[in-house]
Amino acid sequence: MECEVNMFKLFSSNTKNASANEELVAVTLKEGTAKAPFSKDSAFAPNANGGYDVFVNTNDFKWYQVAAKTIASLKLYNFEFKSDVALSELDLYWFLTALYDGKHDYTVSCDYAQNVLDKVAMTVNTVSVFRKIADSDSKISTPEKVINVLFDLVKEAADAQGDSASLKLIKRGDLEFEKYAGLNAVGFASDEDPCMGIIDYVPKCCQKDSPVQVALVGKGITFDTGGYSLKPDKYMETMRTDKTAVVYLCGAVTLAAKLGIKKHVRLYLCCSENMVSGRGMLPGDIVTYPNGISVEINNTDAEGRLVLADGLLQAGEDKAQYVLDMATLTGAAKIAVGRDMFSVLTKEKELDKSLVSAFEKTGEMYWQLPLAQYHRRFLSSRRATVTNSGHGEGAPGSSVAASFLEQFVDKNTPWVHIDLSSAYLPDGSPFLAAGPTGSTILGLATWLCE
Repeated sequence: MECEVNMFKLFSSNTKNASANEELVAVTLKEGTAKAPFSKDSAFAPNANGGYDVFVNTNDFKWYQVAAKTIASLKLYNFEFKSDVALSELDLYWFLTALYDGKHDYTVSCDYAQNVLDKVAMTVNTVSVFRKIADSDSKISTPEKVINVLFDLVKEAADAQGDSASLKLIKRGDLEFEKYAGLNAVGFASDEDPCMGIIDYVPKCCQKDSPVQVALVGKGITFDTGGYSLKPDKYMETMRTDKTAVVYLCGAVTLAAKLGIKKHVRLYLCCSENMVSGRGMLPGDIVTYPNGISVEINNTDAEGRLVLADGLLQAGEDKAQYVLDMATLTGAAKIAVGRDMFSVLTKEKELDKSLVSAFEKTGEMYWQLPLAQYHRRFLSSRRATVTNSGHGEGAPGSSVAASFLEQFVDKNTPWVHIDLSSAYLPDGSPFLAAGPTGSTILGLATWLCE
């Protein structure tokens, strides 16, 4: 699978080699408003250097990303960047992230030390690679192919650091695959083999047989029709991105490798298509997992939690000390918090402090939603332990989905669930272009390095 990724080249304006072969437009961020004859509401105006002044209000939320969107609207891909207002290293990262459109390379000269720019460029380019993969066609990114592509990137980063990364690929037809009840059920209708990809990342500071400190379990539905609970056209057209969680988790591990990961991490990539055929999963089917939980299918479009259950059980079997799962799981999370942030749910009332610190340190936007024992009542079934989708008046979708997953996690193991409502922006926002956002990659990478 080939993914041509637009890249960022950053040069310090203090060095003479900046953009030797590029003609740069002078762009300056200025606090305040445009002067006459331009309207004071104008976001930009020509400057004396033949370039543009871009006007910002530093009291505005994410003003540096709003400024980047203005620059992008001018179709400036090579520019010398100055700012009357200081941008931190993190601000610069998010500024560049907002420029990304999946189409163009950027060359930017700015007044930072070259070592700072090298680190920022490495970070934003790594995230851009995974944003591009998240948007790749489903005919290219089949379950097996996407696992192999993601592993190659993790392995390349591990080799560069002298760390170890290995892949165990288990797919339909393999004897070991039979225990993955969710993947078998969801993938049965597809011509492409559903797969469990287990990537083991062992940094050089850990022994290969050391305990798995962190299990990262991801939903990787490479295309989601909804099955017999068929999605409307409006919601199906972007379902190539229903694999985003496995992509971003691998992005986080790849970036963490480059930043200096300190934890033995194991990734569980639960990948399948959710298609329609005469042999496909039907409403009313009952799926039974190795832990004895039986699930009545009342919605074939609630397939993500079925495959995640396989990964969570495998992580438990591997005795992972900490489990984090992530999925583009519910529309309810988007309704609750929108697409600009992701939802986090856990059995505990307070999130893990190190995870909170990493998210806040990196500017990742999240919100904790409730998870309580009473949410299980919305999964009641006459014929099985639970249904796979919530039902009943006032069922809170994201909390109910997390309640379903909780049944597959050892009660003594710390566990966090991320409902990735911020995975993708169909129409863009004031802060990012349309398409995959890269949300969580930097935050999770930072967490893994602590």
